[in-house]
Amino acid sequence: MAGMKDRLGDTPYNYPDQPGWKEGQTSREAAEDIKERARTLRGRCFGFIRQYPGHTADEIAAALGESVLTIRPRISELRQKSLIVNEGRGHNRSGKAAHRWKAA
Repeated sequence: MAGMKDRLGDTPYNYPDQPGWKEGQTSREAAEDIKERARTLRGRCFGFIRQYPGHTADEIAAALGESVLTIRPRISELRQKSLIVNEGRGHNRSGKAAHRWKAA
């Protein structure tokens, strides 16, 4: 999606280097709101995964003291950048299946 424009035809974004959005104003606003912190958060997630492989996004969020709604997209960005890979399955906080991550 690098260099693509959102469905509203506005400012281009460069996912996964910057937070992306799928559609609508609220999704776009959320991406814009986290834009300044996203790089730092990706770095913290990647550092945690390198040091402690085998955790789900929810476990990583808890360890970093962040919301799962903030961390799950950063995990997707790291996966999209091929920096992390699936190491198996675990469960998220709601009991649903979730990937466990390790550095690529």
